[in-house]
Formats: sequence, C-alpha cells, structure tokens
Amino acid sequence: MCARFVVVSAQLFESFSGMIDKIPAKGVLMAIELERQMIKTDLAEKRTLPFAAVHSILSFCSFLKNATSGLHTISSALPIQHIAFYRKTVARLIETGELPFEATTLFDETFSPAFLKNLAS
Repeated sequence: MCARFVVVSAQLFESFSGMIDKIPAKGVLMAIELERQMIKTDLAEKRTLPFAAVHSILSFCSFLKNATSGLHTISSALPIQHIAFYRKTVARLIETGELPFEATTLFDETFSPAFLKNLAS
C-alpha cells in the first residue's frame, strides 16, 4: 500500500508540474491559485489525496502568493525534485516580470533551510 501511495503522490506532482510547464508565464500565477483552491476543496470534502504531494503543492502555492507581495513564507521541507521544479518556475516568472527579482532570495529562505535540515537528519 505504501508503494501505491508514493506512485499516486508522484502522479499528482507530475500532473501539476506538467500543467505549469505548458502554461505561458503570464497565466501561471492564476493557474496555481485555481489549483490551490481545487486542492483545498478536495481536502474539505474529504476526497483522498496523497498528502506529501498536496503539502508540496500547497506550500509552493502559498510561497508564490506571498512572493508577489514580497512577504516571507514559513519554511517547509519538500522533496528535492519538487524544489528543483519550483526553483525553475520561480526563475521563469522572474524573467517575465510576474514575480519581483527578490523572489529568488525569498525562495531560498523558504525552502533551503528545511531542505538542508532534512538532509542532516
């Protein structure tokens, strides 16, 4: 059963990241907000979702929402492949002016400490 959970979790993240990669940068923030709302609805209606992927996606959604205003987000440990995709997405959004330049610093402050702490454990 644990292996099935990992596969479903990977499928949710792959579906999410594939969708974000295909959307032009101008539409990413809106798409991510819609995804956040759908996930929250699924959780509220007790639809079974793979928690690891949900936590990761919701953490990134919160980060982007806060980064547009220059606000900090609570640090969160995420899988390294998720962090790599999120970093690439943040860079793309900065390049197109969808996020402020300091979003890179905010990203590192949000996700790097938890990642490094996770590695040390």
